[in-house]
Amino acid sequence: MIFFFQPGNAQEQMLQGTITNGEAPLEAAHILNLSKSLQTISDGEGYFAISAAVSDTIVLSYLGFQNVIFTVDESLLDGEDLHLVMKENGIELGEVTLEYNRALDPVALGLINKRPEKLSTNERKLKEAGDFKAVQLLGILGGSVPIIPMLNKITGRTKRLKRRVAVENENNLKEYLHRNYDDFLNRELGLEKEWTDRFLYYAVVNGSWNDIYPNGNKEQFRFRLIQLYHQYTASMEEGTDLSIPGELPPASGNQ
Repeated sequence: MIFFFQPGNAQEQMLQGTITNGEAPLEAAHILNLSKSLQTISDGEGYFAISAAVSDTIVLSYLGFQNVIFTVDESLLDGEDLHLVMKENGIELGEVTLEYNRALDPVALGLINKRPEKLSTNERKLKEAGDFKAVQLLGILGGSVPIIPMLNKITGRTKRLKRRVAVENENNLKEYLHRNYDDFLNRELGLEKEWTDRFLYYAVVNGSWNDIYPNGNKEQFRFRLIQLYHQYTASMEEGTDLSIPGELPPASGNQ
């Protein structure tokens, strides 16, 4: 047994050397002997040593660099240190398009399907209160009638909260129109500034804005304001009660 195994063991030798990128040593590069299922890593000087024999396959790998694969022959086991150089693994990119002013949020990145709903305090209270419908009474047989929404409906709390939300939304829209279109009303429609607030009150209460507020463009808002201004002046001329005290707003002839 000794006679037959000694020659086999004699073939095993230490393959050793240093690994660099051509200029500096690579620390923690992985050296794998596929044939023997052995592995090691290089030290701070790039040095490594691993057991190998002729015909073994050696693989060097390092993050960001191309793998090096070679087969051991007798010349590599002559006792001299190897000097192995690894090349960086450059990645060629295709055409890149820069997008300016793009909203990078969870929706744009595909992390969620839609943006979380932003609720005001009154909107949150209304959502928590629930909106009880008469048809839900059919759930009595199954014992699934929502008690809290029903009580809020009976006591009138739901109705009060809805009105608060409506008033809040109207005020927000009025502020938005004041902030962005006061100059347009004065310059293009000839509406004097002291009448702007009265007209915008009418526009908010009597106009339909859900299709353009808040994401419509300026042309859409201007066209809607022009329409409402003509309705407003026509109603005042006819003496229609607009629930807004005051006379017909004087125009400066720029209509």
